[in-house]
Amino acid sequence: MKSIYSKLIIGFLLTSLLSFSICCFFTIRSYNHDSDQLALEELEHSSDHIADLIKLIDDKDQDKILADYSETSEMSFTVTCEGQTKSFGHVNKKLILKDDELKTLATSKDKSLRSEGIISQYAKAFKIDNQTYVITVQKDFSATKDIFMKSYTSAAIIFMMTGSIVFLIVADIIVKPISRLTKVTDELAKGNYKVRVNYEGKDEISSLYASFNQMAVRLAKQETIRQQFISDVSHEFQTPLTAISGFATILKNENLTDEQRQKYADIILFNSNRLSHLSKNMLQLTLLDGEDTSLDKSEFPLIEQLNRVIEMEDNAALSKDIEIEFIHPKKEFIIEADESRMEQVWINLLSNAIKYTNEHGVVTVEVRRTATELQVRFEDTGVGMSQDAISHIFERFYRQDKSRTIEGNGLGLSIVKRIIDLHHYKIDVESQEDVGSVFTVYIPYEMFTGLTKKKKD
Repeated sequence: MKSIYSKLIIGFLLTSLLSFSICCFFTIRSYNHDSDQLALEELEHSSDHIADLIKLIDDKDQDKILADYSETSEMSFTVTCEGQTKSFGHVNKKLILKDDELKTLATSKDKSLRSEGIISQYAKAFKIDNQTYVITVQKDFSATKDIFMKSYTSAAIIFMMTGSIVFLIVADIIVKPISRLTKVTDELAKGNYKVRVNYEGKDEISSLYASFNQMAVRLAKQETIRQQFISDVSHEFQTPLTAISGFATILKNENLTDEQRQKYADIILFNSNRLSHLSKNMLQLTLLDGEDTSLDKSEFPLIEQLNRVIEMEDNAALSKDIEIEFIHPKKEFIIEADESRMEQVWINLLSNAIKYTNEHGVVTVEVRRTATELQVRFEDTGVGMSQDAISHIFERFYRQDKSRTIEGNGLGLSIVKRIIDLHHYKIDVESQEDVGSVFTVYIPYEMFTGLTKKKKD
């Protein structure tokens, strides 16, 4: 595979060759046209001058003066009169007019212009002392054309050399940053997420470097999250596994009473359920994080679903003497969403509220309708959270320090956040330590096929 450097050089050479060829074609064409015009003017002027010399000088001096003129002007010419032709200079015989051409030219006002290679000839008839003269003038323009070709070739060579030097400098400016980026990309592929690239400017290379640095930052963050995830998973699994292993060993003791045996068996069962719940939540998060995650949307009554969730969690609330209040409008709301996943959201939020509310407390579930959205609020009178805890509350395995003694694995709210995001809803948290927390889910009307009145309570 060719490098970008070689591709740039080949591209430059092909472009230069094509441009030079086109330029050469039109330049030479234009030069030939202009040089022919200049040659015609020069030859016509010379023929007129020769005719004037014939008029002015004596017959005995004509040959010598015309020969001198031919030598000094570097022109060759012939003078034809009454069938007699005199030649001066090195006349190209291929261009000499034939007798019939001379007669035609002598009896008309036409002029003749011919070329043979680099020699041009101009012929014209003149009336001098009532006699018809046909004067043909020839000149070798090779010197002029040689000068032009040398100048053009020199200009082309200078152009190619200058262009090549400038191009190599520009190509080096372009290729070097890309080569540097390739090296740091290799470092990144090896797991060095601290690598960064610096480039000053506002061009495409600068944008590419900025994108690479952003990618490196995100990968470093993902790696940190991955390592923290592994650490958290190990910790969450290790605690119940240690308890199960330890109390299973104790149960082998035959001297235990039935009461002790039952107690230790309950502890093992509790930790087994905890492991099962943790595995289930991790599997759920993995499925929700998949790129091909899809929602099975359907229309269903929101208030009816919330009533069902409250009934499911009622026993957990009664065990702590917690009162659940449900406040909602008299109208039923039909929403379009994934019913099973939204039910999981309400279960997680309600069970979380009950879990962190002290005995004899109150948990309030409220549905509010505004001009643009539905709000489903879960308010508790529990332990509350600090502002720092609120900023991390939806992270996996995150649990506030003071709640470590409460059963849980820190995945429930992560699942809630992911489901809410998949529906393009919003969730907000307000909390105050030792006062309580409020989780509010915002369901905008435009996300539905519609909100309809189902029945009156």
